[in-house]
Amino acid sequence: MKNSEKNTDEWIEPPEAPLAEEVTQGIAVAMNAIPYGGGVLAGIVQSVISRRQNRRLNDFLNRLVKEVQGIKDQLNEEFMKSEDFGDLAEEIITKAADTRQAEKLDAFRAIFLNSILSDHPDYNEISEIADLITRWQPRHTIMLKILFNPRNADQQMGIVIGDQETAFSSIRGLLKKLLPEWTDDQIERTWKDLYDANIHATPGIKTMMTGRGISQLENRLTEFGMRLASFIRNPVSEE
Repeated sequence: MKNSEKNTDEWIEPPEAPLAEEVTQGIAVAMNAIPYGGGVLAGIVQSVISRRQNRRLNDFLNRLVKEVQGIKDQLNEEFMKSEDFGDLAEEIITKAADTRQAEKLDAFRAIFLNSILSDHPDYNEISEIADLITRWQPRHTIMLKILFNPRNADQQMGIVIGDQETAFSSIRGLLKKLLPEWTDDQIERTWKDLYDANIHATPGIKTMMTGRGISQLENRLTEFGMRLASFIRNPVSEE
């Protein structure tokens, strides 16, 4: 796990106008081929790219098109023909155009995909989730994913916690093992931010506990936290 507050992305200058127009047209044509809501998406893409043309946004949209095409037989036709879909698509694509952080772009793409796959998408809640991702730093989504599946996070780190009985440990101590490059301040502030947003229900992380290793991080998300974590997991590229 990397220290997510360090932004190593380099600014990429927009392409020259002729190339920009060619890229825009190519993405718009691909969007237009998407069932049900393709025409709406193409119009939104052309509008957003005309204002914020850069390679990062182009990559985001190209990946989004490919992933939507891969699930085209599972799309919620009724939702994609609704006004809510157009509003939500414009909101998510606009937010993606305004960010430079890879973790946030991945989250926005996942939110869009889960929305059009959902049987009963709740526009207001999805919009709220997108707003949270906009306000958060990448470290918030990293910690959220750990709480959603602590065992998977532990395995990715080479099982630094495991299931052994621990006489005394704290949430901060467990997270420090999973996030060795983070400072105590980063861990504590991120935990508090998630608590304040009703993502989990544990106010403090310094209290000493006894239990079986990684299991002490399980079942700490609220119902809203679980839904949010599910929405930022890519249904195409993540198991």
